[in-house]
Amino acid sequence: MRRVLLAVYLIALGFAGAPQATAIEPGRAVCEGYCVVVGGGCYVFLSLFMGKEKCDSMYKGCVEGCVAGLVESRMERE
Repeated sequence: MRRVLLAVYLIALGFAGAPQATAIEPGRAVCEGYCVVVGGGCYVFLSLFMGKEKCDSMYKGCVEGCVAGLVESRMERE
């Protein structure tokens, strides 16, 4: 039950935090929202087998990779 509540909390946090992140860096909010959903799924389903630390590092890697992809695509357009 706690894992489901944690996942719902992370998803809600991703959607609530989107407007502030958009003002800081366009596109980052989309990355964070996607990675919160993926990270929430990891906490609910996979943390029993892999551990919480793996889900934390997966979330951080997801955000960094997504933002790097956005920066690279912007540079290609310019």
